[in-house]
Amino acid sequence: MKAITLALALAAVSALPALAVEGRYKVEGRIPGQERTYEGEAVVKRTGQTFTIAWRIGNATHVGTGVLVDNKLTVVYQAIGGGGRPGLAVFDVRDDRVGEGVWTELGLQEIGTENWMATDRP
Repeated sequence: MKAITLALALAAVSALPALAVEGRYKVEGRIPGQERTYEGEAVVKRTGQTFTIAWRIGNATHVGTGVLVDNKLTVVYQAIGGGGRPGLAVFDVRDDRVGEGVWTELGLQEIGTENWMATDRP
């Protein structure tokens, strides 16, 4: 029974429409538990059934792997070069674009927010 369930789940993921979420985005966000905001950019690239995401926020770069299910892009990420905790982000996808989302890091009890705006397409 588990094999059938797994096969159906894999078929469902494979059958997802090829949404054009790839591209460059301007990012605006709020740090968890604070009113402090930040700006940066993100790049999304399709890598088979997953997506590779790279953020540049100030001098920090984060990379992650995401999956797209039911118009939600869910990403696990980590800062490059040490420091920082691994994190999790979940974004709405509408009209083939990543939009608003929330994020947190391992061990935090609050969430931050991010809004992405495509910069490489109309």
